[in-house]
Amino acid sequence: MKEKISILFSAPLKVIYKYKSILLILILYLGYFYFFHHDESNCLIKLSIGLPCPGCGMTRAIGYLLMLDFFNAFNFHPLVFLLPILLIIFLYQDTVFFNKLSKSKAFWVIILLLFVIVYAIRM
Repeated sequence: MKEKISILFSAPLKVIYKYKSILLILILYLGYFYFFHHDESNCLIKLSIGLPCPGCGMTRAIGYLLMLDFFNAFNFHPLVFLLPILLIIFLYQDTVFFNKLSKSKAFWVIILLLFVIVYAIRM
């Protein structure tokens, strides 16, 4: 039983250590926009070409989700509720079930189609 618990907590730490530089850059980038440009868009695609990307609004939606304001989170991006599921898959991809799911092309095609459909509706 003790081994199962240690595996449960060691898998996410391995993934975090593997991607620590990317996570640090992402946290610094989001922190900069949160503290200095809170009311502006921080989407690099929208800032460079003027059109929103399929993920526009996701950062603000995550902020509202963390504040447990589900209505505003959904209004900024309806797929924000998929992020906890994707985070669990990302962190536990070394386990058998999540490894199969993370390598499943059908799963990622469905996620991509959801983003495209939401993007088309929002445009």
